Parts: sequence; structure tokens; C-alpha cells
Amino acid sequence: MSGLILKDFLILRKTLRSYLLFVAVYSAVASSGFWSASFMGGFIIMMLAILPMNVFAYDKQAKWDTYGLALPVSRTKTVAARYLTVLVLTAVSVALSAALGAALSLLGRMEETFAEYLLTCTVMAVLALLTNAMMLPLLYKFGSERARMMLFGVMGTIVLVGVVVLAPLGGIEWLKSLELAEPAMEQVAAVPVIAAAAGLVLLALSFLLSRHFYGSKDI
Repeated sequence: MSGLILKDFLILRKTLRSYLLFVAVYSAVASSGFWSASFMGGFIIMMLAILPMNVFAYDKQAKWDTYGLALPVSRTKTVAARYLTVLVLTAVSVALSAALGAALSLLGRMEETFAEYLLTCTVMAVLALLTNAMMLPLLYKFGSERARMMLFGVMGTIVLVGVVVLAPLGGIEWLKSLELAEPAMEQVAAVPVIAAAAGLVLLALSFLLSRHFYGSKDI
């Protein structure tokens, strides 16, 4: 299965090089104060989060699925490898964002506190995982071309569900309060743990759905 993960990264190697150059240039712009650190950190995470979707398009061009089925690898492991790629890319994006935040904080270029910055990056990482959890089953079911057109619908659904769920619980007022007061360290420490657990649960459910779609797909 590690070979399948390596295959995904080899496919994305040119895209990742361009991405790293893009991050370097825009991080320099952010250090000048043109953009806020939180915007740049969240942007890094979301940009890297959508890269796994590109792999499906490249696989289709190369007719990888037909070739892959001839290998001694089950469809379950093939799907699992793609989800592990998502987790690795998300972890890398979070690490890059944390490094950027630490650098900007040392340079005194951050308007917010480092704790607020990490809280924002955590929220964006959860959104990235949620986006992949919703998109990957669609990619396995409908293919890259049709699923890409559904991306904006997925993003809109995330926002709608967030508002519907948070509003009755007073969550929106709580989020607004974070802008008016510095979050406590206990709060900042708890959010990544809860967010990581929620993201992994969503990905697990998404994996079961993707495995079903890919397992029943006639290639």
C-alpha cells in the first residue's frame, strides 16, 4: 500500500513544487503585512487539501484503474492508500502553516496572537478534512470531471450545515466572541484534539462509502 501512496506523490511532484514556490512567494508578501497571517495560514491548508482531487484526473488519463486491478492489491487497500495520502498532505499543510505562523510571530508581523492563529489553522484543517470526506466518495462514484463541478455545492453544503447546526446551539455567538477576546490556552489546546477526532471520524465514514463505490464499480 505504501507503493500506492508513493505513486500519488510522484504524480503530484510537479504540482507540489509549484505549490511550495507559491507558498514561499506569498509568505514573503504576508510578512510585509499585506495579508494577515491567519489568511495565509488557512490558504496554505485549503490549497494543499484539494490536491488529492487532481490525482483522480491523472489516474483517468493514464487508465490507472484498469492497470491497478491487475496488481495483487485489493480495492480496499487502493482506497485506503488514497485516504492516507489525504492525511499526509493535510499534516504537511498544517506543519507549513504552523512554521509560517511561528516565523511571522518572531518577526512581529502578526496582528493576532499565535494562539488565535493556531485556532484559525485548526478550523481550516477541519474544513479541509471535511471537504475531502465529502468529495472523495463523489470522485469514486462519478469520476473527476463530474465531481469537480460538485465542489462548489459541497462547500456550500458545509457552510449551510455549519450554520444550521451552530445557530440553535449558540455556536455562532461563541465564534464571534473569539474575535473580541483572546481565547484561553485551555480552549486553544482542546480545539485541535476535538477537531482531529471529528475529522478522523468523518474520514472513516467517508472511507466506507468510497470503498463501497469503488468496490462495486465496473472498470
